[in-house]
Amino acid sequence: MRDHLQALDWREILERLQSLATSEPARARLRETKPLANPAEAVRSFRSIEEAQAVLEHGERPFMESLDLYSTWFQRLKREAVLQTLELRDARRFCLEAVALAEVIRPLDSPWVKDLKHGLMDATAPLAQIDQIMTPGGEIRPDASERLAKLHKEKQTQTRSIQNVLDRLTKQHEMEPVVQERFVANREGRWVIPVKSGMQHFFPGIIHAASQSKQTVFMEPDEVVPLNNRLRQVEVEIEDEIERLLEQLSRYLKRQVPGFQTSYDVMLEADLRFAQAKLGQILGANSIDFDNTRLELKEARHPLLVLKNETVIPNSVKMGGDHRILLLSGPNAGGKTVLLKSVGLAAQMARCGLLVCCEQGSRLPFFKSVVVAVGDAQSVDMNLSTFAAHLKILDEAAKAVGTDHLLLIDEIAGSTDPEEGSALARSFIETYSQNKVFGVITSHLSPLKTGWKPESGVINGSLEYDSRSGQPTYQFFMGVPGQSLAIQTARVNRLRFKPQDVSASHQKS
Repeated sequence: MRDHLQALDWREILERLQSLATSEPARARLRETKPLANPAEAVRSFRSIEEAQAVLEHGERPFMESLDLYSTWFQRLKREAVLQTLELRDARRFCLEAVALAEVIRPLDSPWVKDLKHGLMDATAPLAQIDQIMTPGGEIRPDASERLAKLHKEKQTQTRSIQNVLDRLTKQHEMEPVVQERFVANREGRWVIPVKSGMQHFFPGIIHAASQSKQTVFMEPDEVVPLNNRLRQVEVEIEDEIERLLEQLSRYLKRQVPGFQTSYDVMLEADLRFAQAKLGQILGANSIDFDNTRLELKEARHPLLVLKNETVIPNSVKMGGDHRILLLSGPNAGGKTVLLKSVGLAAQMARCGLLVCCEQGSRLPFFKSVVVAVGDAQSVDMNLSTFAAHLKILDEAAKAVGTDHLLLIDEIAGSTDPEEGSALARSFIETYSQNKVFGVITSHLSPLKTGWKPESGVINGSLEYDSRSGQPTYQFFMGVPGQSLAIQTARVNRLRFKPQDVSASHQKS
Protein backbone atom coordinates (compact mmCIF):
# COMPACT_ATOMS: atom_id res chain seq x y z
CA MET A 1 0.00 0.00 0.00
CA ARG A 2 1.38 3.36 -0.96
CA ASP A 3 2.21 5.98 1.67
CA HIS A 4 2.25 9.52 0.30
CA LEU A 5 3.91 10.92 3.39
CA GLN A 6 5.47 13.79 1.47
CA ALA A 7 1.96 15.24 1.18
CA LEU A 8 1.86 15.42 5.00
CA ASP A 9 4.98 17.64 5.13
CA TRP A 10 6.83 14.67 6.64
CA ARG A 11 9.98 15.35 4.64
CA GLU A 12 10.15 18.90 6.02
CA ILE A 13 9.87 17.58 9.57
CA LEU A 14 12.74 15.15 8.95
CA GLU A 15 14.87 17.91 7.43
CA ARG A 16 14.50 19.98 10.58
CA LEU A 17 15.11 16.93 12.75
CA GLN A 18 18.35 15.96 10.99
CA SER A 19 19.58 19.56 11.16
CA LEU A 20 19.58 19.27 14.95
CA ALA A 21 22.17 16.46 14.90
CA THR A 22 25.88 17.33 15.10
CA SER A 23 27.31 14.45 13.06
CA GLU A 24 26.70 13.28 9.52
CA PRO A 25 26.12 9.62 10.54
CA ALA A 26 23.31 10.77 12.84
CA ARG A 27 21.88 13.09 10.19
CA ALA A 28 21.85 10.24 7.68
CA ARG A 29 19.97 7.99 10.12
CA LEU A 30 17.45 10.69 10.98
CA ARG A 31 16.75 11.45 7.31
CA GLU A 32 15.69 7.81 6.95
CA THR A 33 13.45 7.71 10.04
CA LYS A 34 10.97 4.87 9.60
CA PRO A 35 8.09 3.43 11.65
CA LEU A 36 9.17 1.08 14.41
CA ALA A 37 8.16 -2.57 14.60
CA ASN A 38 5.66 -2.36 17.46
CA PRO A 39 4.23 -0.10 20.18
CA ALA A 40 6.73 -1.35 22.78
CA GLU A 41 9.64 -0.10 20.68
CA ALA A 42 7.94 3.25 20.23
CA VAL A 43 7.33 3.59 23.98
CA ARG A 44 10.99 2.80 24.67
CA SER A 45 11.91 5.48 22.15
CA PHE A 46 9.64 8.01 23.92
CA ARG A 47 11.34 7.23 27.23
CA SER A 48 14.84 7.55 25.77
CA ILE A 49 13.99 10.91 24.18
CA GLU A 50 12.52 12.20 27.45
CA GLU A 51 15.65 11.08 29.30
CA ALA A 52 17.77 12.82 26.66
CA GLN A 53 15.73 15.97 27.29
CA ALA A 54 16.62 15.69 30.98
CA VAL A 55 20.31 15.61 29.99
CA LEU A 56 19.87 18.74 27.85
CA GLU A 57 18.07 20.52 30.67
CA HIS A 58 20.86 19.62 33.08
CA GLY A 59 23.75 20.97 31.00
CA GLU A 60 25.05 21.89 27.56
CA ARG A 61 24.29 19.71 24.55
CA PRO A 62 27.34 17.51 23.81
CA PHE A 63 28.67 17.58 20.25
CA MET A 64 29.58 14.48 18.23
CA GLU A 65 31.25 16.07 15.20
CA SER A 66 34.19 13.67 15.49
CA LEU A 67 31.98 10.83 14.23
CA ASP A 68 32.26 12.26 10.70
CA LEU A 69 35.96 11.29 10.47
CA TYR A 70 35.85 8.26 12.73
CA SER A 71 35.83 5.56 10.06
CA THR A 72 39.08 6.78 8.43
CA TRP A 73 41.39 6.48 11.41
CA PHE A 74 39.48 3.62 13.04
CA GLN A 75 39.71 1.33 10.01
CA ARG A 76 43.46 2.03 9.69
CA LEU A 77 43.87 1.28 13.37
CA LYS A 78 42.07 -2.05 12.96
CA ARG A 79 44.50 -2.91 10.15
CA GLU A 80 47.37 -2.16 12.56
CA ALA A 81 48.54 0.79 10.48
CA VAL A 82 50.62 3.56 12.02
CA LEU A 83 48.40 6.61 12.47
CA GLN A 84 49.79 9.90 11.23
CA THR A 85 49.35 13.22 13.00
CA LEU A 86 46.18 14.25 11.12
CA GLU A 87 44.54 10.93 12.00
CA LEU A 88 45.69 11.21 15.59
CA ARG A 89 44.17 14.66 15.75
CA ASP A 90 40.83 13.18 14.66
CA ALA A 91 41.17 10.37 17.20
CA ARG A 92 41.98 12.96 19.86
CA ARG A 93 38.83 14.90 19.05
CA PHE A 94 36.83 11.68 19.32
CA CYS A 95 38.30 11.07 22.78
CA LEU A 96 37.59 14.66 23.81
CA GLU A 97 33.93 14.35 22.80
CA ALA A 98 33.64 10.99 24.56
CA VAL A 99 35.03 12.56 27.74
CA ALA A 100 32.66 15.53 27.37
CA LEU A 101 29.65 13.22 26.95
CA ALA A 102 30.70 11.22 30.00
CA GLU A 103 30.96 14.41 32.03
CA VAL A 104 27.52 15.66 30.96
CA ILE A 105 25.72 12.41 31.81
CA ARG A 106 27.74 11.71 34.97
CA PRO A 107 25.23 13.24 37.46
CA LEU A 108 22.23 11.42 35.92
CA ASP A 109 21.16 7.83 36.43
CA SER A 110 18.14 7.09 34.23
CA PRO A 111 17.94 3.77 32.32
CA TRP A 112 18.95 5.35 29.00
CA VAL A 113 21.84 7.18 30.63
CA LYS A 114 22.94 3.96 32.34
CA ASP A 115 23.11 2.28 28.93
CA LEU A 116 25.26 5.12 27.62
CA LYS A 117 27.60 4.90 30.58
CA HIS A 118 27.89 1.13 30.17
CA GLY A 119 29.04 1.36 26.55
CA LEU A 120 31.13 4.54 26.78
CA MET A 121 34.85 3.95 27.29
CA ASP A 122 36.96 5.99 29.70
CA ALA A 123 38.68 8.03 27.02
CA THR A 124 40.88 10.00 29.43
CA ALA A 125 43.74 7.46 29.20
CA PRO A 126 44.01 7.37 25.35
CA LEU A 127 43.53 11.15 25.32
CA ALA A 128 46.45 11.54 27.72
CA GLN A 129 48.61 9.23 25.59
CA ILE A 130 47.89 11.29 22.46
CA ASP A 131 48.47 14.59 24.28
CA GLN A 132 51.81 13.31 25.55
CA ILE A 133 53.29 13.34 22.06
CA MET A 134 51.06 15.76 20.14
CA THR A 135 49.82 19.33 20.56
CA PRO A 136 46.08 20.13 20.17
CA GLY A 137 46.94 21.59 16.74
CA GLY A 138 48.28 18.25 15.52
CA GLU A 139 52.04 18.93 15.80
CA ILE A 140 54.47 16.50 17.44
CA ARG A 141 55.67 17.94 20.74
CA PRO A 142 59.43 18.68 20.79
CA ASP A 143 59.55 17.07 24.25
CA ALA A 144 57.42 14.02 23.37
CA SER A 145 60.31 11.85 24.60
CA GLU A 146 63.60 12.46 26.34
CA ARG A 147 65.53 11.51 23.21
CA LEU A 148 63.39 13.76 20.99
CA ALA A 149 63.97 16.69 23.34
CA LYS A 150 67.75 16.14 23.21
CA LEU A 151 67.71 15.90 19.41
CA HIS A 152 65.69 19.11 19.07
CA LYS A 153 68.09 20.87 21.40
CA GLU A 154 71.05 19.64 19.37
CA LYS A 155 69.34 20.74 16.15
CA GLN A 156 68.89 24.25 17.52
CA THR A 157 72.54 24.37 18.67
CA GLN A 158 73.82 23.04 15.34
CA THR A 159 71.66 25.49 13.38
CA ARG A 160 72.97 28.45 15.39
CA SER A 161 76.56 27.30 14.85
CA ILE A 162 76.06 27.06 11.08
CA GLN A 163 74.38 30.46 10.88
CA ASN A 164 77.17 32.05 12.93
CA VAL A 165 79.80 30.68 10.52
CA LEU A 166 77.82 31.80 7.47
CA ASP A 167 77.20 35.27 8.94
CA ARG A 168 80.92 35.63 9.59
CA LEU A 169 81.77 34.61 6.04
CA THR A 170 79.28 36.98 4.38
CA LYS A 171 80.56 39.91 6.42
CA GLN A 172 84.21 39.42 5.54
CA HIS A 173 85.55 42.33 3.47
CA GLU A 174 87.19 40.11 0.89
CA MET A 175 83.85 38.36 0.23
CA GLU A 176 82.10 41.52 -1.02
CA PRO A 177 82.88 40.87 -4.76
CA VAL A 178 81.74 37.26 -4.41
CA VAL A 179 78.56 37.38 -2.29
CA GLN A 180 75.37 38.48 -4.05
CA GLU A 181 73.57 39.49 -0.85
CA ARG A 182 74.49 39.38 2.82
CA PHE A 183 72.05 36.74 3.98
CA VAL A 184 71.98 32.98 4.36
CA ALA A 185 69.44 30.60 2.81
CA ASN A 186 68.40 26.97 2.98
CA ARG A 187 68.34 24.76 -0.08
CA GLU A 188 67.32 21.11 0.16
CA GLY A 189 68.00 21.08 3.87
CA ARG A 190 71.49 22.59 3.55
CA TRP A 191 72.44 26.09 4.74
CA VAL A 192 74.02 28.07 1.86
CA ILE A 193 75.25 31.52 0.80
CA PRO A 194 74.05 33.38 -2.37
CA VAL A 195 77.09 33.85 -4.61
CA LYS A 196 77.26 35.91 -7.78
CA SER A 197 77.18 33.84 -10.92
CA GLY A 198 80.69 33.55 -12.35
CA MET A 199 82.34 34.06 -8.96
CA GLN A 200 81.79 30.52 -7.69
CA HIS A 201 85.31 29.59 -8.74
CA PHE A 202 86.68 32.01 -6.15
CA PHE A 203 84.56 30.54 -3.35
CA PRO A 204 85.47 27.13 -1.87
CA GLY A 205 82.24 25.20 -1.53
CA ILE A 206 79.50 23.08 -3.13
CA ILE A 207 76.86 24.47 -5.51
CA HIS A 208 73.34 23.35 -4.55
CA ALA A 209 71.06 25.51 -6.75
CA ALA A 210 70.78 28.61 -8.93
CA SER A 211 68.23 31.41 -9.07
CA GLN A 212 65.70 31.58 -11.91
CA SER A 213 67.55 34.54 -13.39
CA LYS A 214 70.80 32.54 -13.26
CA GLN A 215 72.44 35.60 -11.67
CA THR A 216 72.94 33.79 -8.36
CA VAL A 217 74.19 30.38 -7.32
CA PHE A 218 73.64 29.04 -3.81
CA MET A 219 76.80 27.52 -2.35
CA GLU A 220 77.59 25.59 0.77
CA PRO A 221 81.00 26.68 2.08
CA ASP A 222 83.45 23.87 2.74
CA GLU A 223 83.74 25.13 6.31
CA VAL A 224 80.10 24.28 7.15
CA VAL A 225 79.82 20.96 5.28
CA PRO A 226 80.56 18.86 8.41
CA LEU A 227 78.14 20.98 10.44
CA ASN A 228 75.42 20.62 7.79
CA ASN A 229 76.07 16.89 7.61
CA ARG A 230 75.56 16.53 11.34
CA LEU A 231 72.44 18.75 11.20
CA ARG A 232 70.98 16.56 8.48
CA GLN A 233 71.78 13.45 10.51
CA VAL A 234 70.05 14.95 13.55
CA GLU A 235 66.96 15.72 11.43
CA VAL A 236 66.87 12.09 10.23
CA GLU A 237 67.18 10.90 13.81
CA ILE A 238 64.29 13.21 14.80
CA GLU A 239 62.15 11.70 12.02
CA ASP A 240 63.06 8.20 13.18
CA GLU A 241 62.21 9.03 16.78
CA ILE A 242 58.87 10.54 15.74
CA GLU A 243 58.09 7.43 13.71
CA ARG A 244 58.97 5.27 16.73
CA LEU A 245 56.64 7.32 18.92
CA LEU A 246 53.81 7.09 16.37
CA GLU A 247 54.26 3.33 16.11
CA GLN A 248 54.26 3.00 19.89
CA LEU A 249 51.13 5.15 20.26
CA SER A 250 49.34 3.32 17.42
CA ARG A 251 50.04 -0.03 19.08
CA TYR A 252 48.55 1.31 22.29
CA LEU A 253 45.47 2.69 20.49
CA LYS A 254 45.02 -0.61 18.64
CA ARG A 255 44.37 -2.23 22.01
CA GLN A 256 41.57 0.31 22.57
CA VAL A 257 39.67 -0.69 19.39
CA PRO A 258 36.80 -2.47 21.23
CA GLY A 259 36.29 0.58 23.44
CA PHE A 260 36.37 2.91 20.43
CA GLN A 261 33.73 0.80 18.67
CA THR A 262 31.28 0.69 21.57
CA SER A 263 31.88 4.38 22.27
CA TYR A 264 31.10 5.21 18.63
CA ASP A 265 27.78 3.37 18.93
CA VAL A 266 26.99 5.18 22.18
CA MET A 267 27.90 8.60 20.78
CA LEU A 268 25.83 8.00 17.65
CA GLU A 269 22.87 6.94 19.79
CA ALA A 270 23.33 10.04 21.94
CA ASP A 271 23.50 12.36 18.93
CA LEU A 272 20.30 10.83 17.51
CA ARG A 273 18.42 11.11 20.80
CA PHE A 274 19.64 14.62 21.54
CA ALA A 275 18.40 15.75 18.10
CA GLN A 276 15.01 14.10 18.73
CA ALA A 277 14.92 15.58 22.22
CA LYS A 278 15.71 19.07 20.93
CA LEU A 279 12.96 18.80 18.31
CA GLY A 280 10.55 17.77 21.05
CA GLN A 281 11.54 20.80 23.11
CA ILE A 282 11.08 23.18 20.18
CA LEU A 283 7.65 21.70 19.39
CA GLY A 284 6.51 21.43 23.00
CA ALA A 285 5.84 17.79 22.12
CA ASN A 286 4.95 14.93 24.44
CA SER A 287 4.79 11.16 24.52
CA ILE A 288 1.42 9.51 23.91
CA ASP A 289 -0.21 6.27 24.98
CA PHE A 290 -1.05 3.60 22.43
CA ASP A 291 -4.65 2.41 22.36
CA ASN A 292 -6.04 0.57 19.33
CA THR A 293 -9.61 1.49 20.25
CA ARG A 294 -9.27 5.27 20.50
CA LEU A 295 -7.69 8.27 18.81
CA GLU A 296 -7.62 11.18 21.23
CA LEU A 297 -5.34 14.12 20.54
CA LYS A 298 -5.36 16.93 23.06
CA GLU A 299 -4.48 20.38 21.77
CA ALA A 300 -2.87 18.98 18.62
CA ARG A 301 -0.78 21.35 16.50
CA HIS A 302 0.78 21.08 13.08
CA PRO A 303 4.51 20.74 13.89
CA LEU A 304 5.70 22.47 10.72
CA LEU A 305 3.70 25.60 11.61
CA VAL A 306 5.23 25.54 15.09
CA LEU A 307 8.72 25.23 13.57
CA LYS A 308 7.98 28.26 11.39
CA ASN A 309 6.98 30.25 14.50
CA GLU A 310 3.53 30.87 13.09
CA THR A 311 0.51 31.44 15.29
CA VAL A 312 -1.08 28.01 15.71
CA ILE A 313 -4.59 27.34 16.97
CA PRO A 314 -4.47 23.99 18.79
CA ASN A 315 -7.43 21.63 18.40
CA SER A 316 -8.48 18.47 20.20
CA VAL A 317 -9.76 15.49 18.24
CA LYS A 318 -11.46 12.49 19.82
CA MET A 319 -12.48 9.41 17.83
CA GLY A 320 -13.23 5.80 18.63
CA GLY A 321 -16.03 3.33 19.27
CA ASP A 322 -18.84 4.15 16.84
CA HIS A 323 -17.07 7.25 15.59
CA ARG A 324 -13.83 6.22 13.90
CA ILE A 325 -14.18 8.26 10.71
CA LEU A 326 -14.23 12.05 10.96
CA LEU A 327 -15.92 13.77 8.02
CA LEU A 328 -14.49 17.26 8.13
CA SER A 329 -16.15 20.18 6.38
CA GLY A 330 -15.99 23.95 6.55
CA PRO A 331 -14.90 27.01 4.61
CA ASN A 332 -12.11 27.11 2.09
CA ALA A 333 -8.78 28.04 3.70
CA GLY A 334 -10.46 27.37 7.04
CA GLY A 335 -7.89 24.88 8.32
CA LYS A 336 -9.38 21.50 7.34
CA THR A 337 -6.28 20.24 5.59
CA VAL A 338 -4.04 21.56 8.35
CA LEU A 339 -6.07 19.63 10.93
CA LEU A 340 -5.99 16.51 8.75
CA LYS A 341 -2.22 16.81 8.43
CA SER A 342 -1.86 17.45 12.17
CA VAL A 343 -3.61 14.14 12.89
CA GLY A 344 -1.54 12.38 10.23
CA LEU A 345 1.77 13.74 11.49
CA ALA A 346 0.84 12.86 15.07
CA ALA A 347 0.23 9.26 13.95
CA GLN A 348 3.43 9.15 11.87
CA MET A 349 5.62 10.67 14.58
CA ALA A 350 4.17 8.34 17.21
CA ARG A 351 4.80 5.18 15.21
CA CYS A 352 8.34 6.39 14.50
CA GLY A 353 8.94 6.80 18.22
CA LEU A 354 9.07 10.61 18.13
CA LEU A 355 7.34 12.86 20.64
CA VAL A 356 4.03 14.16 19.32
CA CYS A 357 2.97 17.80 18.94
CA CYS A 358 0.07 17.61 21.41
CA GLU A 359 -0.57 17.76 25.14
CA GLN A 360 -0.04 14.98 27.66
CA GLY A 361 -2.77 12.38 28.02
CA SER A 362 -3.20 11.93 24.27
CA ARG A 363 -3.56 8.44 22.83
CA LEU A 364 -3.47 6.81 19.42
CA PRO A 365 -3.55 3.38 17.86
CA PHE A 366 -0.14 2.14 16.71
CA PHE A 367 -0.92 2.42 13.01
CA LYS A 368 0.58 -0.17 10.67
CA SER A 369 -0.12 2.11 7.74
CA VAL A 370 -1.07 5.71 7.08
CA VAL A 371 -2.72 6.11 3.68
CA VAL A 372 -2.67 9.68 2.41
CA ALA A 373 -4.66 11.21 -0.42
CA VAL A 374 -3.75 14.89 -0.25
CA GLY A 375 -2.95 17.10 -3.21
CA ASP A 376 -2.68 16.25 -6.89
CA ALA A 377 -1.63 12.62 -7.45
CA GLN A 378 -1.91 12.62 -11.25
CA SER A 379 0.76 10.70 -13.17
CA VAL A 380 1.60 11.26 -16.80
CA ASP A 381 3.83 8.16 -16.81
CA MET A 382 1.00 5.97 -15.55
CA ASN A 383 -1.56 7.71 -17.80
CA LEU A 384 -3.62 8.81 -14.79
CA SER A 385 -5.62 12.04 -14.59
CA THR A 386 -5.98 13.87 -11.29
CA PHE A 387 -9.34 12.19 -10.61
CA ALA A 388 -8.20 8.73 -11.79
CA ALA A 389 -5.13 8.93 -9.55
CA HIS A 390 -7.35 10.02 -6.65
CA LEU A 391 -9.68 7.05 -7.23
CA LYS A 392 -6.70 4.71 -7.31
CA ILE A 393 -5.64 5.84 -3.83
CA LEU A 394 -9.23 5.57 -2.57
CA ASP A 395 -9.33 2.02 -3.89
CA GLU A 396 -6.02 1.19 -2.19
CA ALA A 397 -7.40 2.60 1.04
CA ALA A 398 -10.34 0.20 0.79
CA LYS A 399 -7.89 -2.70 1.25
CA ALA A 400 -6.98 -1.54 4.77
CA VAL A 401 -8.83 -3.46 7.46
CA GLY A 402 -8.65 -2.87 11.20
CA THR A 403 -8.17 -0.08 13.69
CA ASP A 404 -4.42 -0.09 13.14
CA HIS A 405 -4.84 1.67 9.78
CA LEU A 406 -5.35 5.41 9.29
CA LEU A 407 -6.84 7.01 6.18
CA LEU A 408 -6.27 10.69 5.46
CA ILE A 409 -8.26 11.83 2.45
CA ASP A 410 -8.51 15.47 1.41
CA GLU A 411 -11.48 16.51 -0.76
CA ILE A 412 -12.76 12.99 -1.35
CA ALA A 413 -14.10 12.56 -4.91
CA GLY A 414 -14.18 16.33 -5.17
CA SER A 415 -12.76 16.88 -8.66
CA THR A 416 -15.71 15.56 -10.64
CA ASP A 417 -19.47 16.09 -10.96
CA PRO A 418 -20.75 16.84 -7.42
CA GLU A 419 -23.71 14.44 -7.65
CA GLU A 420 -21.65 11.52 -8.95
CA GLY A 421 -18.72 12.44 -6.68
CA SER A 422 -21.00 12.39 -3.63
CA ALA A 423 -22.28 8.92 -4.52
CA LEU A 424 -18.75 7.61 -5.03
CA ALA A 425 -17.50 9.23 -1.86
CA ARG A 426 -20.34 7.81 0.26
CA SER A 427 -19.70 4.35 -1.13
CA PHE A 428 -16.00 4.54 -0.26
CA ILE A 429 -16.66 5.95 3.21
CA GLU A 430 -19.17 3.18 3.95
CA THR A 431 -16.53 0.62 2.93
CA TYR A 432 -13.93 2.25 5.15
CA SER A 433 -16.36 2.23 8.06
CA GLN A 434 -17.13 -1.46 7.54
CA ASN A 435 -13.38 -2.13 7.51
CA LYS A 436 -13.13 -0.64 11.04
CA VAL A 437 -10.31 1.74 10.10
CA PHE A 438 -9.70 5.22 11.50
CA GLY A 439 -9.93 8.09 9.06
CA VAL A 440 -10.04 11.85 8.63
CA ILE A 441 -11.79 12.85 5.41
CA THR A 442 -12.44 16.39 4.21
CA SER A 443 -15.14 17.37 1.74
CA HIS A 444 -17.16 20.28 0.36
CA LEU A 445 -19.83 17.92 -1.00
CA SER A 446 -23.08 18.88 0.71
CA PRO A 447 -24.85 15.47 0.31
CA LEU A 448 -22.08 13.86 2.39
CA LYS A 449 -22.83 16.01 5.41
CA THR A 450 -26.12 14.27 6.13
CA GLY A 451 -27.59 10.78 6.13
CA TRP A 452 -25.12 9.09 8.46
CA LYS A 453 -26.72 6.86 11.06
CA PRO A 454 -25.31 6.72 14.63
CA GLU A 455 -23.99 3.22 13.99
CA SER A 456 -22.36 4.20 10.67
CA GLY A 457 -19.01 4.88 12.30
CA VAL A 458 -18.94 8.35 10.72
CA ILE A 459 -19.09 11.63 12.63
CA ASN A 460 -19.18 15.15 11.24
CA GLY A 461 -16.77 17.86 12.23
CA SER A 462 -16.15 21.41 11.12
CA LEU A 463 -13.87 24.41 11.40
CA GLU A 464 -15.51 27.60 12.67
CA TYR A 465 -15.99 30.67 10.50
CA ASP A 466 -16.57 34.10 12.01
CA SER A 467 -19.36 35.62 9.92
CA ARG A 468 -18.80 39.08 11.42
CA SER A 469 -15.12 39.32 10.50
CA GLY A 470 -15.44 37.12 7.44
CA GLN A 471 -12.41 35.14 8.61
CA PRO A 472 -11.93 31.54 9.78
CA THR A 473 -11.10 31.03 13.47
CA TYR A 474 -9.54 27.57 12.88
CA GLN A 475 -11.45 26.23 15.88
CA PHE A 476 -12.60 22.64 15.48
CA PHE A 477 -16.11 21.46 16.49
CA MET A 478 -16.95 17.77 16.67
CA GLY A 479 -20.38 16.59 15.58
CA VAL A 480 -21.26 19.69 13.55
CA PRO A 481 -20.98 19.84 9.73
CA GLY A 482 -19.62 23.06 8.29
CA GLN A 483 -20.53 25.26 5.37
CA SER A 484 -18.12 25.79 2.49
CA LEU A 485 -18.95 29.52 2.24
CA ALA A 486 -17.37 29.86 -1.19
CA ILE A 487 -19.22 33.11 -1.99
CA GLN A 488 -18.20 34.71 1.31
CA THR A 489 -14.62 33.64 0.67
CA ALA A 490 -14.72 35.26 -2.76
CA ARG A 491 -16.01 38.50 -1.24
CA VAL A 492 -13.40 38.52 1.51
CA ASN A 493 -10.62 38.00 -1.04
CA ARG A 494 -11.88 40.98 -3.10
CA LEU A 495 -11.96 39.31 -6.48
CA ARG A 496 -12.40 41.41 -9.62
CA PHE A 497 -16.14 41.34 -9.87
CA LYS A 498 -18.95 42.98 -7.94
CA PRO A 499 -20.72 41.32 -4.97
CA GLN A 500 -24.10 41.72 -6.70
CA ASP A 501 -22.76 39.66 -9.64
CA VAL A 502 -21.99 36.85 -7.23
CA SER A 503 -25.45 37.02 -5.67
CA ALA A 504 -27.17 37.05 -9.07
CA SER A 505 -25.21 34.05 -10.26
CA HIS A 506 -26.01 32.23 -7.02
CA GLN A 507 -29.76 32.82 -7.50
CA LYS A 508 -29.63 31.55 -11.09
CA SER A 509 -27.91 28.37 -9.99
